[in-house]
Order: sequence, then C-alpha cells, then structure tokens
Amino acid sequence: MRLDVLALLLGGLGFVAFGCLMLLQPQMVMASIGLTLPDGVPTTEIRAFYGGLELGLGGLLLAALAQQGQRRHALLLGAVSYGAIGATRALSMLIEGHSSTFLTAAVSTELGLAALYIWALLAQQHSRA
Repeated sequence: MRLDVLALLLGGLGFVAFGCLMLLQPQMVMASIGLTLPDGVPTTEIRAFYGGLELGLGGLLLAALAQQGQRRHALLLGAVSYGAIGATRALSMLIEGHSSTFLTAAVSTELGLAALYIWALLAQQHSRA
C-alpha cells in the first residue's frame, strides 16, 4: 500500500470514528475524561463542533483517496490538523502540569499521524524529483 493512501486512510478513519462518537455519545466521551456534559445546548454544541468538524475533516481525507490529484492537499490538511491538535494538547499538558493515560495516548496518536502525513508528503515530493 502506498504511504499517502495509508496516511489518508488511517487519519480519515480516525477523524470519522471520533466524529461519530462525539455525534452519538458526547456525554459518554466527555465523562471518560472527567467532564460532565449537561443535556441541552452544551451537548448540542459539542456534537456540532467536535462531531461535525471531525466528520468533515475525515470525509475530506477519505474523499482524496478517490482523487489522486487532491492527495497532496489532503496530506497537508492532515499534517496541519493532526499536528495542531497534538501540539496544542502537548502544550496544554505542559501549561497545566498534568498528564494521564488518555492524554499521553491522544498526543502520541496525533503527533504520530502528523509525522506520517509529513513523511507521505516528503515521499510524494521525492518521487516527483
């Protein structure tokens, strides 16, 4: 399997899976990290923002699998998205001075995927040269 395809598939499915969880079970997901999410407007907002944004990002990354001409743009989107989330999470952990198994796993996954996207971008560039 090509590296760009692997990156888009893993990252796209990751965003879609988390987006579905946030759409369908936001209170359960938030409770798993110690946040109580009340019914009503707060839950709707979390569903819309986290569910919608993650589903949209994942959908774009997966759609690029069928459009080879769009893969470079999708790889950039994945690198920036996962990189920004992971870097911000890591910075937040440093600011707060707190960590957990969840946070460590999340930041490792996010920065790992960002690195995979960058690697795929470099491999694409190298194959064109």
